[in-house]
Amino acid sequence: MTTQYVSLFSGAGGLDIGLERAGFEAVSLCEIESVFCRTLSANQSWAHGDGRKYLSNATILNADIRDVRAEDLSIGKRIDLVVGGPPCQAFSSSGKQLSVLDPRGALVSEFCRIVGELKPRVFLFENVRGLVTARDKNGEPGGVITELMHVLEELGYSCRAALLNSADYGASQRRVRCFIIGSSRGKAPQFPESTCQKDGGLFSDQWNSLREFLLQHADDDSSQFTFPTRQLAEKLAEIECGSGLKSQGKAEATRPGGHWGYRQGTFIADLELPARTVTGSSSQDWIRWNGVLRRLTLKEIMALQGFPNDWLVEGTKSQQYKQVGNAVPTVFGEALGQTILQHLQNFPKGKPVQIDIPESFRGHIEYTKRDHARNESSRTIHRRFQTTDTSDV
Repeated sequence: MTTQYVSLFSGAGGLDIGLERAGFEAVSLCEIESVFCRTLSANQSWAHGDGRKYLSNATILNADIRDVRAEDLSIGKRIDLVVGGPPCQAFSSSGKQLSVLDPRGALVSEFCRIVGELKPRVFLFENVRGLVTARDKNGEPGGVITELMHVLEELGYSCRAALLNSADYGASQRRVRCFIIGSSRGKAPQFPESTCQKDGGLFSDQWNSLREFLLQHADDDSSQFTFPTRQLAEKLAEIECGSGLKSQGKAEATRPGGHWGYRQGTFIADLELPARTVTGSSSQDWIRWNGVLRRLTLKEIMALQGFPNDWLVEGTKSQQYKQVGNAVPTVFGEALGQTILQHLQNFPKGKPVQIDIPESFRGHIEYTKRDHARNESSRTIHRRFQTTDTSDV
Protein backbone atom coordinates (compact mmCIF):
# COMPACT_ATOMS: atom_id res chain seq x y z
CA MET A 1 0.00 0.00 0.00
CA THR A 2 1.36 3.42 -0.96
CA THR A 3 1.90 6.11 1.65
CA GLN A 4 0.08 9.20 0.44
CA TYR A 5 0.51 12.86 1.24
CA VAL A 6 -0.84 16.32 0.47
CA SER A 7 1.54 19.20 -0.26
CA LEU A 8 0.67 22.83 0.56
CA PHE A 9 2.58 25.90 -0.67
CA SER A 10 4.41 23.49 -3.00
CA GLY A 11 6.53 25.98 -4.93
CA ALA A 12 8.69 24.34 -7.58
CA GLY A 13 8.56 20.94 -5.87
CA GLY A 14 11.83 20.72 -3.93
CA LEU A 15 10.35 19.16 -0.81
CA ASP A 16 8.12 16.92 -2.92
CA ILE A 17 11.02 15.54 -4.94
CA GLY A 18 12.69 14.49 -1.69
CA LEU A 19 9.52 12.94 -0.27
CA GLU A 20 8.94 10.88 -3.41
CA ARG A 21 12.55 9.73 -3.35
CA ALA A 22 11.87 8.57 0.21
CA GLY A 23 8.85 6.53 -0.91
CA PHE A 24 5.81 8.82 -0.57
CA GLU A 25 3.23 9.43 -3.28
CA ALA A 26 1.65 12.87 -3.73
CA VAL A 27 -2.15 12.97 -3.94
CA SER A 28 -2.35 16.73 -4.51
CA LEU A 29 -0.20 19.82 -4.50
CA CYS A 30 -1.54 23.32 -3.85
CA GLU A 31 0.28 26.41 -5.09
CA ILE A 32 -1.00 29.94 -5.75
CA GLU A 33 1.63 30.97 -8.34
CA SER A 34 0.54 29.83 -11.80
CA VAL A 35 4.08 29.66 -13.21
CA PHE A 36 5.08 27.38 -10.31
CA CYS A 37 2.16 25.12 -11.20
CA ARG A 38 3.29 25.01 -14.82
CA THR A 39 6.70 23.85 -13.60
CA LEU A 40 5.13 21.09 -11.50
CA SER A 41 2.93 19.95 -14.41
CA ALA A 42 5.82 20.00 -16.87
CA ASN A 43 7.69 17.40 -14.81
CA GLN A 44 4.82 14.96 -14.27
CA SER A 45 4.52 13.11 -17.53
CA TRP A 46 7.99 11.81 -18.27
CA ALA A 47 10.82 9.95 -16.60
CA HIS A 48 13.82 12.03 -15.55
CA GLY A 49 17.44 10.99 -15.86
CA ASP A 50 17.27 9.19 -12.54
CA GLY A 51 14.48 7.01 -13.94
CA ARG A 52 11.73 8.49 -11.77
CA LYS A 53 8.38 9.97 -12.72
CA TYR A 54 7.84 12.58 -10.04
CA LEU A 55 4.33 13.65 -9.00
CA SER A 56 2.91 11.50 -11.78
CA ASN A 57 -0.40 10.78 -10.03
CA ALA A 58 -0.82 14.10 -8.25
CA THR A 59 -3.55 16.66 -8.83
CA ILE A 60 -2.08 20.16 -9.02
CA LEU A 61 -4.31 22.91 -7.65
CA ASN A 62 -3.44 26.43 -8.80
CA ALA A 63 -5.34 28.13 -5.99
CA ASP A 64 -5.20 30.36 -2.94
CA ILE A 65 -5.07 28.05 0.08
CA ARG A 66 -7.69 30.22 1.77
CA ASP A 67 -10.19 29.14 -0.88
CA VAL A 68 -9.33 25.43 -0.77
CA ARG A 69 -11.34 22.84 1.14
CA ALA A 70 -9.88 19.67 2.60
CA GLU A 71 -11.88 17.49 0.20
CA ASP A 72 -10.33 19.35 -2.75
CA LEU A 73 -6.95 18.10 -1.57
CA SER A 74 -7.73 14.56 -0.43
CA ILE A 75 -9.88 13.69 -3.46
CA GLY A 76 -11.52 10.94 -1.44
CA LYS A 77 -8.21 9.25 -0.58
CA ARG A 78 -6.63 8.40 2.76
CA ILE A 79 -4.02 11.02 3.64
CA ASP A 80 -1.11 9.87 5.78
CA LEU A 81 0.91 13.08 5.72
CA VAL A 82 0.35 16.81 5.17
CA VAL A 83 3.44 18.92 4.41
CA GLY A 84 3.95 22.58 3.76
CA GLY A 85 5.97 25.71 4.29
CA PRO A 86 3.80 28.85 4.35
CA PRO A 87 5.49 31.90 2.76
CA CYS A 88 8.52 32.71 4.87
CA GLN A 89 9.18 36.38 4.06
CA ALA A 90 7.18 37.55 7.06
CA PHE A 91 9.57 35.71 9.40
CA SER A 92 12.85 36.04 7.49
CA SER A 93 15.56 38.13 9.11
CA SER A 94 16.28 39.70 5.72
CA GLY A 95 12.76 41.09 5.30
CA LYS A 96 10.61 43.62 7.14
CA GLN A 97 9.90 41.05 9.86
CA LEU A 98 6.24 41.94 10.22
CA SER A 99 5.48 38.41 11.41
CA VAL A 100 1.78 37.70 11.89
CA LEU A 101 0.90 41.27 10.85
CA ASP A 102 2.02 40.37 7.32
CA PRO A 103 -0.78 38.61 5.35
CA ARG A 104 1.79 36.00 4.30
CA GLY A 105 2.60 35.27 7.94
CA ALA A 106 -1.09 34.75 8.63
CA LEU A 107 -1.10 31.83 6.18
CA VAL A 108 0.39 29.69 8.94
CA SER A 109 -3.16 29.42 10.28
CA GLU A 110 -4.29 27.98 6.93
CA PHE A 111 -1.76 25.19 7.29
CA CYS A 112 -3.23 24.42 10.70
CA ARG A 113 -6.76 24.53 9.31
CA ILE A 114 -5.98 21.95 6.63
CA VAL A 115 -4.24 19.68 9.15
CA GLY A 116 -7.28 19.93 11.43
CA GLU A 117 -9.68 19.08 8.61
CA LEU A 118 -7.70 16.28 6.94
CA LYS A 119 -6.46 14.80 10.23
CA PRO A 120 -3.40 13.04 8.75
CA ARG A 121 -1.46 10.67 10.94
CA VAL A 122 1.60 12.92 10.59
CA PHE A 123 2.32 16.46 9.42
CA LEU A 124 5.55 18.22 8.46
CA PHE A 125 5.81 22.01 8.76
CA GLU A 126 8.75 23.99 7.34
CA ASN A 127 9.85 27.62 7.57
CA VAL A 128 12.86 29.89 7.98
CA ARG A 129 14.85 29.87 11.19
CA GLY A 130 13.61 33.39 11.91
CA LEU A 131 10.31 31.78 12.92
CA VAL A 132 11.94 30.72 16.19
CA THR A 133 12.30 34.31 17.43
CA ALA A 134 9.44 35.89 15.43
CA ARG A 135 7.26 38.21 17.53
CA ASP A 136 3.57 37.62 18.00
CA LYS A 137 0.85 40.29 17.78
CA ASN A 138 1.80 41.44 21.28
CA GLY A 139 5.43 41.94 20.26
CA GLU A 140 6.75 38.96 22.26
CA PRO A 141 9.84 37.27 20.70
CA GLY A 142 9.20 33.55 20.25
CA GLY A 143 5.48 34.13 20.54
CA VAL A 144 4.67 32.89 17.03
CA ILE A 145 6.22 29.45 17.33
CA THR A 146 4.95 29.02 20.90
CA GLU A 147 1.40 29.71 19.76
CA LEU A 148 1.81 27.57 16.64
CA MET A 149 2.95 24.57 18.68
CA HIS A 150 0.03 25.10 21.05
CA VAL A 151 -2.51 25.22 18.21
CA LEU A 152 -1.12 22.05 16.62
CA GLU A 153 -1.16 20.26 19.97
CA GLU A 154 -4.78 21.32 20.48
CA LEU A 155 -5.54 19.71 17.11
CA GLY A 156 -4.37 16.41 18.61
CA TYR A 157 -0.69 16.13 17.74
CA SER A 158 2.56 15.47 19.52
CA CYS A 159 4.92 18.09 18.10
CA ARG A 160 8.70 18.09 17.86
CA ALA A 161 10.64 21.08 16.48
CA ALA A 162 14.22 21.61 15.35
CA LEU A 163 16.53 23.78 13.27
CA LEU A 164 18.23 21.70 10.58
CA ASN A 165 21.09 22.61 8.25
CA SER A 166 21.05 21.04 4.79
CA ALA A 167 24.88 20.82 4.85
CA ASP A 168 24.56 18.39 7.77
CA TYR A 169 22.69 15.99 5.48
CA GLY A 170 25.11 16.02 2.58
CA ALA A 171 24.06 19.09 0.60
CA SER A 172 26.77 21.42 -0.70
CA GLN A 173 24.77 24.35 0.67
CA ARG A 174 24.38 25.79 4.18
CA ARG A 175 20.65 26.36 4.49
CA VAL A 176 19.09 26.37 7.95
CA ARG A 177 15.36 25.78 8.24
CA CYS A 178 12.88 25.30 11.06
CA PHE A 179 10.87 22.08 10.98
CA ILE A 180 8.00 20.79 13.09
CA ILE A 181 6.92 17.15 12.89
CA GLY A 182 3.57 16.19 14.39
CA SER A 183 2.17 12.73 15.14
CA SER A 184 -1.44 11.98 16.08
CA ARG A 185 -0.30 9.12 18.33
CA GLY A 186 2.47 8.65 20.85
CA LYS A 187 5.54 10.84 20.50
CA ALA A 188 6.50 12.67 17.32
CA PRO A 189 9.57 10.97 15.80
CA GLN A 190 13.08 12.13 16.49
CA PHE A 191 14.69 14.11 13.68
CA PRO A 192 17.19 12.13 11.59
CA GLU A 193 20.79 12.11 12.72
CA SER A 194 23.09 14.28 10.64
CA THR A 195 25.43 12.50 8.24
CA CYS A 196 27.97 15.32 7.92
CA GLN A 197 29.65 17.84 10.23
CA LYS A 198 31.71 20.93 9.50
CA ASP A 199 34.97 19.25 10.49
CA GLY A 200 33.82 15.66 10.22
CA GLY A 201 33.70 13.22 13.09
CA LEU A 202 33.95 9.62 14.18
CA PHE A 203 30.54 8.71 12.78
CA SER A 204 30.03 11.39 10.14
CA ASP A 205 31.69 12.83 7.06
CA GLN A 206 32.99 16.34 6.62
CA TRP A 207 30.73 18.92 4.98
CA ASN A 208 30.73 18.80 1.18
CA SER A 209 32.52 21.92 -0.02
CA LEU A 210 31.53 24.19 -2.89
CA ARG A 211 34.85 23.34 -4.55
CA GLU A 212 34.01 19.62 -4.58
CA PHE A 213 30.54 20.47 -5.88
CA LEU A 214 31.85 22.61 -8.74
CA LEU A 215 34.34 19.96 -9.80
CA GLN A 216 31.30 17.81 -10.63
CA HIS A 217 28.54 20.31 -11.38
CA ALA A 218 30.11 23.54 -12.65
CA ASP A 219 28.14 25.06 -15.51
CA ASP A 220 30.19 24.91 -18.72
CA ASP A 221 27.84 27.18 -20.70
CA SER A 222 29.60 30.56 -20.64
CA SER A 223 26.53 32.22 -22.16
CA GLN A 224 24.88 31.79 -18.74
CA PHE A 225 27.69 33.54 -16.86
CA THR A 226 27.15 36.91 -15.20
CA PHE A 227 30.27 39.02 -14.71
CA PRO A 228 30.75 42.09 -12.51
CA THR A 229 30.93 45.56 -13.96
CA ARG A 230 34.43 46.98 -14.24
CA GLN A 231 33.85 49.22 -11.23
CA LEU A 232 32.56 46.36 -9.08
CA ALA A 233 35.29 44.02 -10.31
CA GLU A 234 37.92 46.50 -9.10
CA LYS A 235 36.34 46.57 -5.63
CA LEU A 236 35.92 42.79 -5.46
CA ALA A 237 39.52 42.19 -6.56
CA GLU A 238 40.69 43.07 -3.04
CA ILE A 239 38.04 40.93 -1.32
CA GLU A 240 38.99 37.48 -0.07
CA CYS A 241 36.79 34.46 -0.69
CA GLY A 242 34.30 34.11 2.15
CA SER A 243 33.75 37.84 2.41
CA GLY A 244 32.16 40.76 0.59
CA LEU A 245 31.67 44.50 0.58
CA LYS A 246 30.24 45.61 3.91
CA SER A 247 27.29 47.90 4.33
CA GLN A 248 27.71 50.93 6.55
CA GLY A 249 27.14 49.96 10.15
CA LYS A 250 25.20 51.94 12.72
CA ALA A 251 26.79 51.93 16.16
CA GLU A 252 24.86 50.16 18.90
CA ALA A 253 25.29 49.74 22.63
CA THR A 254 26.80 46.27 22.26
CA ARG A 255 28.22 46.75 18.75
CA PRO A 256 30.51 49.83 18.72
CA GLY A 257 31.60 48.91 15.20
CA GLY A 258 28.03 48.95 13.96
CA HIS A 259 25.23 46.54 13.15
CA TRP A 260 26.34 45.79 9.59
CA GLY A 261 25.89 43.15 6.94
CA TYR A 262 27.35 42.37 3.52
CA ARG A 263 26.03 44.53 0.71
CA GLN A 264 23.52 42.67 -1.42
CA GLY A 265 25.14 40.82 -4.30
CA THR A 266 28.77 41.45 -3.36
CA PHE A 267 29.70 38.29 -1.43
CA ILE A 268 32.42 36.01 -2.84
CA ALA A 269 31.85 32.39 -1.86
CA ASP A 270 34.34 30.43 0.20
CA LEU A 271 35.07 27.38 -1.96
CA GLU A 272 36.24 25.36 1.04
CA LEU A 273 32.78 25.46 2.67
CA PRO A 274 29.34 24.53 1.36
CA ALA A 275 27.70 27.43 -0.48
CA ARG A 276 25.77 30.00 1.49
CA THR A 277 21.98 29.89 1.18
CA VAL A 278 21.02 30.49 -2.45
CA THR A 279 18.42 33.19 -3.02
CA GLY A 280 15.33 33.67 -5.14
CA SER A 281 16.98 36.21 -7.43
CA SER A 282 19.69 36.27 -10.07
CA SER A 283 22.03 38.06 -7.64
CA GLN A 284 23.69 34.90 -6.41
CA ASP A 285 27.09 34.81 -4.72
CA TRP A 286 30.20 35.34 -6.81
CA ILE A 287 32.66 32.50 -7.32
CA ARG A 288 36.29 32.56 -8.39
CA TRP A 289 36.44 29.53 -10.64
CA ASN A 290 38.88 28.60 -13.40
CA GLY A 291 40.44 32.05 -13.23
CA VAL A 292 37.11 33.84 -13.70
CA LEU A 293 34.95 35.84 -11.28
CA ARG A 294 31.29 35.17 -12.01
CA ARG A 295 28.01 34.48 -10.26
CA LEU A 296 26.61 31.03 -9.60
CA THR A 297 24.31 30.18 -12.49
CA LEU A 298 20.73 28.91 -12.46
CA LYS A 299 21.92 25.42 -13.39
CA GLU A 300 24.34 25.42 -10.46
CA ILE A 301 21.81 26.60 -7.87
CA MET A 302 19.37 23.97 -9.13
CA ALA A 303 22.01 21.35 -8.40
CA LEU A 304 22.78 22.91 -5.00
CA GLN A 305 19.08 22.62 -4.17
CA GLY A 306 19.04 18.97 -5.27
CA PHE A 307 16.79 19.20 -8.34
CA PRO A 308 17.29 16.53 -11.02
CA ASN A 309 19.59 17.74 -13.80
CA ASP A 310 16.72 17.68 -16.29
CA TRP A 311 14.05 19.26 -14.07
CA LEU A 312 12.08 21.72 -16.20
CA VAL A 313 11.52 25.20 -14.79
CA GLU A 314 8.93 27.33 -16.56
CA GLY A 315 8.70 31.11 -16.88
CA THR A 316 11.07 34.02 -17.36
CA LYS A 317 14.62 33.96 -16.05
CA SER A 318 13.64 35.93 -12.95
CA GLN A 319 10.71 33.57 -12.33
CA GLN A 320 13.02 30.58 -12.67
CA TYR A 321 15.47 31.98 -10.11
CA LYS A 322 12.57 32.71 -7.76
CA GLN A 323 11.23 29.16 -8.01
CA VAL A 324 14.57 27.42 -7.59
CA GLY A 325 16.09 29.76 -4.99
CA ASN A 326 13.02 29.72 -2.75
CA ALA A 327 12.61 25.94 -2.87
CA VAL A 328 13.18 23.58 0.05
CA PRO A 329 16.35 21.53 -0.63
CA THR A 330 15.37 18.04 -1.73
CA VAL A 331 17.77 16.53 0.84
CA PHE A 332 15.40 17.66 3.61
CA GLY A 333 12.42 15.92 2.00
CA GLU A 334 14.37 12.72 1.54
CA ALA A 335 15.89 12.57 5.04
CA LEU A 336 12.72 13.63 6.86
CA GLY A 337 10.58 11.51 4.56
CA GLN A 338 12.51 8.38 5.48
CA THR A 339 12.11 9.17 9.18
CA ILE A 340 8.38 9.80 8.84
CA LEU A 341 7.85 6.72 6.70
CA GLN A 342 9.52 4.55 9.35
CA HIS A 343 7.34 6.18 12.01
CA LEU A 344 4.20 5.42 10.01
CA GLN A 345 5.25 1.82 9.43
CA ASN A 346 5.65 1.39 13.21
CA PHE A 347 2.88 3.78 14.15
CA PRO A 348 2.65 4.09 17.94
CA LYS A 349 -0.46 3.52 20.01
CA GLY A 350 -1.93 5.82 22.61
CA LYS A 351 -2.65 9.50 22.88
CA PRO A 352 -0.20 12.10 21.54
CA VAL A 353 2.51 13.03 24.04
CA GLN A 354 3.38 16.68 24.50
CA ILE A 355 7.05 17.56 23.94
CA ASP A 356 8.65 20.75 25.24
CA ILE A 357 10.08 23.33 22.89
CA PRO A 358 13.83 22.69 22.42
CA GLU A 359 16.16 24.35 24.91
CA SER A 360 18.13 25.75 21.99
CA PHE A 361 14.99 27.62 20.89
CA ARG A 362 14.62 29.09 24.36
CA GLY A 363 18.21 30.27 24.15
CA HIS A 364 17.62 32.02 20.82
CA ILE A 365 14.47 33.67 22.17
CA GLU A 366 16.13 34.91 25.37
CA TYR A 367 19.10 36.25 23.42
CA THR A 368 16.74 38.17 21.13
CA LYS A 369 14.96 39.70 24.12
CA ARG A 370 18.24 40.81 25.70
CA ASP A 371 19.61 42.17 22.45
CA HIS A 372 16.54 44.28 21.82
CA ALA A 373 16.55 45.59 25.36
CA ARG A 374 20.14 46.80 24.90
CA ASN A 375 20.04 48.04 21.31
CA GLU A 376 16.45 48.99 20.52
CA SER A 377 17.06 52.73 20.73
CA SER A 378 19.68 52.59 17.97
CA ARG A 379 17.74 50.44 15.55
CA THR A 380 16.52 52.20 12.43
CA ILE A 381 14.28 49.52 10.91
CA HIS A 382 10.89 48.36 12.14
CA ARG A 383 11.72 48.04 15.85
CA ARG A 384 8.75 46.07 16.98
CA PHE A 385 9.49 43.01 14.86
CA GLN A 386 13.22 43.11 14.22
CA THR A 387 15.38 40.03 14.78
CA THR A 388 19.12 40.06 15.32
CA ASP A 389 20.40 38.17 12.29
CA THR A 390 21.89 40.02 9.31
CA SER A 391 21.41 37.00 7.07
CA ASP A 392 19.19 33.94 6.94
CA VAL A 393 22.20 31.80 6.09
